[in-house]
Amino acid sequence: MDILPLTLLGGLLALDGTAFGQFMVSRPLVAGVLTGWLVGDPASGLLIGGILEVYFISIFPVGGAEFPEGGPPTMVAVATGALVQGPAGVALGTLLGFLLSRVGAVSIRLLRKANGRLVPDPSRMEVTVGRVVWGHLGPVLLEFLRGCGVSFAGLLVGGWLAGIVGDLWPMGMSGTFVLLAVGASLTAGAFVGTLGGWKKRGVLFGAGLAGFLLSSMIL
Repeated sequence: MDILPLTLLGGLLALDGTAFGQFMVSRPLVAGVLTGWLVGDPASGLLIGGILEVYFISIFPVGGAEFPEGGPPTMVAVATGALVQGPAGVALGTLLGFLLSRVGAVSIRLLRKANGRLVPDPSRMEVTVGRVVWGHLGPVLLEFLRGCGVSFAGLLVGGWLAGIVGDLWPMGMSGTFVLLAVGASLTAGAFVGTLGGWKKRGVLFGAGLAGFLLSSMIL
């Protein structure tokens, strides 16, 4: 595993979350495919990213809400899964990505509090152009560094776990996929509810789910 380019990718994915762009490349499905291409296993990237996308599909980074982070944790999940391969890699990568998304949420909350100190206070100091520019660019830089830090730590943990868990997972690919899909169905059901309920969107959801299952089996 080449940690440096993956760490930098994690920093860029963190930026896309809220700080800069929001081009949706930080969504787990896209981040998973990008990481899979980078590590030479795009099929696993699509599978793990798709599973995590379903887990996080009802979560959007809007306003000041705290939300599980998707981009860097998905990158770590796919990179870790590529080390192990097979059902053990899918299970370990998905679980690690899910847990790391909570770590990312905590780090985002802490960084937001720190960002407030970079905003110039007119009652305490003269507000200059330089201070205003730094008030914008400083948090962007810190967000990139935060994403790199979460990614680097996650890659280290993932590499360590890959050497331990690889031979211990007892289930095959079909059983692993069903187990992960059951958990993902809870958030998927909540998301369908926000779109008008199963009566209005059930057919579309079923068609999309069938397409995802078919593409996963083909790959």
